[in-house]
Amino acid sequence: MAMHDSALLNALIAWSSSHLSLRDKAFHQVAMHNRLAALRDLRLSLQSSPANVETNLAITLVLCSMESIMADNDKAWYLHLMGAAGIISSRTSIEPGNGLDSSQLLQTFEDATTGRWLLRNFAYHDILMAVALDRMPLLPSHLFVQLDEVPMADSYFGLASEILEILYLIINLNAQIKSLKDHTSNYTKALPVSISDISATFTSLESRLKAWTCPPSNDKSLILLAESYRSSALLYLYRVVRRGLPNRVDSLSIKITHEVAAMVTNIDKMPTRSLPECTLLFPIFLAGGEATEEAHIKSIRHKMLDMIESRGFRNVEVALCILEKLWRLNLERKTSQAKGTVDWLDIVQQDGVLLSLS
Repeated sequence: MAMHDSALLNALIAWSSSHLSLRDKAFHQVAMHNRLAALRDLRLSLQSSPANVETNLAITLVLCSMESIMADNDKAWYLHLMGAAGIISSRTSIEPGNGLDSSQLLQTFEDATTGRWLLRNFAYHDILMAVALDRMPLLPSHLFVQLDEVPMADSYFGLASEILEILYLIINLNAQIKSLKDHTSNYTKALPVSISDISATFTSLESRLKAWTCPPSNDKSLILLAESYRSSALLYLYRVVRRGLPNRVDSLSIKITHEVAAMVTNIDKMPTRSLPECTLLFPIFLAGGEATEEAHIKSIRHKMLDMIESRGFRNVEVALCILEKLWRLNLERKTSQAKGTVDWLDIVQQDGVLLSLS
């Protein structure tokens, strides 16, 4: 696409030069120039060719990714994600909470293959945003990861497309639990549920995640990535249910410790500097948020520091800072024998961070 569209090409140049500027400050000035040029081109493209969904959506998602790794304006990536949602919804009747046939979605795009890739890309950012910020996705993005007739490895989540779909369902469960606990919740479209409903949904989702098998692949790093995302989905499920079923805290804690250990094992096996390592931030952060054993914490810290050293992504730095604060505060509480623990979500909300884990 970029070879035929100068605006998209400039957005990719902006991403590349911005990444270079994280490694070499000599690129800072040219990176800023390219970022401004990319924003200008996006504005012009939206004004002159609003019906060009492929190009406008691709540019917006590139800029969303760029702002995520730069992390020098933590609101920018989210604004681009909202813009991407607007581009998609402007060409369809899709709205949060409403279903839509996949063929209708792809009719929006001139090229179905490009459409599938762009929608999967958006879904990845949207679903991870919902987990990180404890809110609903901007669109029913679970539809976007179900468009391939034959499962294909995605550039972000590899072979874990079904895991992304299940994460969306867990997000909905989280919304329902919040609506029970707080009637003033922003989750206005969540239907009221009972404790028995929560328990039944939990059992169903947990069984589905545990029964899931990774699609076959000769690339072991892709399999490890998929297994890491499965563990992160289980961790998120246990976190969510811990809110709604406080009487299960002890049994959930055992399950959480098991998944953190499984995650650390998979992370340690992941080949250093491999491409799938680029998208480990989400699972490794969720594991770090629940890690209590010093060996697990050390392993997670080491991997994140290595990612920062090798990739230079600043959102990894932000995520590690949150975890370091979490580990320190919980150690202080344990030392002073204070009741309860601090949750990473408390830190994110108190510090007003729009955390990007993509």
